[in-house]
Amino acid sequence: MVRKYEYSLIAAVPDNWVIGNGLKIPWYIPEDFKLFKERTLDSVVIMGKNTWDSLPDNVRPLPGRINIILNNERIEIEGAVVCTSIDEALSEAQEYGKEIFCMGGASIYRQMIDNATYLYISHVKGEFEGDVFFPKFDVADYDIVEEKKFEKFVFRKYKLIR
Repeated sequence: MVRKYEYSLIAAVPDNWVIGNGLKIPWYIPEDFKLFKERTLDSVVIMGKNTWDSLPDNVRPLPGRINIILNNERIEIEGAVVCTSIDEALSEAQEYGKEIFCMGGASIYRQMIDNATYLYISHVKGEFEGDVFFPKFDVADYDIVEEKKFEKFVFRKYKLIR
């Protein structure tokens, strides 16, 4: 299969794969937020409407990034481009000539993970309560091209090899 677009997924994922509890992240790790900001600045971020709604008002839209929101209906969202399909969102994102990151939520991760060139994963230590999960992936399909250890998580950048 030839991939039409090159993009990455970025997420923080604990041992039990929970990434959310309702619209909330079940942990607070400032170093991970800082890493997310560093990695995604001057890029395009694609997210679902629930992920958009979960962002604090003071960082919506995410500053220094082009924000693309996936939603079933075409609506107006100030500071963001709204697309109604993943293909449309990737096509729009490609127009900017910047790195493209999918930042959630779970449904979008599930639909995009198999064709992502890179996975930027902060492996959060421990298990957390929640009802939203990151899709499990087979690490044998990836090379680890970067790793950094922090007190509460290990960051790994995976490159798709299959």
